[in-house]
Amino acid sequence: MMKLRERVRRFFYPDPDSPRWILLLPYISIVVFILVAAFGSIHAWEYTNSPSFCGTTCHTMPPQNTAYKASPHSNVTCEECHIGRASFVDQAMRKTQGIKETYYEIFKLYEYPIRAKALRPSLDTCEKCHRPETFSDDSMRKLYHFADDRENTATTTYLIMKTGGGSAREGNARGIHWHITSKVMYYATDELAQDIPYVRVYNDDGTYTEYTDVESGLD
Repeated sequence: MMKLRERVRRFFYPDPDSPRWILLLPYISIVVFILVAAFGSIHAWEYTNSPSFCGTTCHTMPPQNTAYKASPHSNVTCEECHIGRASFVDQAMRKTQGIKETYYEIFKLYEYPIRAKALRPSLDTCEKCHRPETFSDDSMRKLYHFADDRENTATTTYLIMKTGGGSAREGNARGIHWHITSKVMYYATDELAQDIPYVRVYNDDGTYTEYTDVESGLD
């Protein structure tokens, strides 16, 4: 051990009379180490943010990964929503939360099905790409089905997709994106927030409308 320490000391503190290349070698080694560490860190950062890592390496989520590949957001990397578009410092701090997931994966502590217990708000995720003011209006979709009978009888289902969005001033704050420009509060009685016996909707004039499930027994 003492010999190793002596060699390290002599490497970083060579004799002043040594050849120039020996005097420069410690500085060159430090620069090379910094460059290797920097490029390695960048590669590790990019790899751990890739969909292949998130979907198959970090967490074992085959169903979610398969659905992601077939979704309209398949060109959006996982961290853009789960970490969010923010400064590098903020992203690094949020990424440290993945240590818990790593622990769960190593010791097989995941409970299936996997449910998201906390999601980043749409302002930090969806609205970094989508502008609420430009959401589409209502549209119609036609779905074709064929029965299992001899004639493969065809049926057509028509769906009115109430996408909505925009702002109340423009008259577009309706449909599935209605909640973006409206303040809604609700009370859930279960962990997954599927049983909601009470909803309060605030109007533009400051008043609100309450909706209560009369069969829930909620006071």
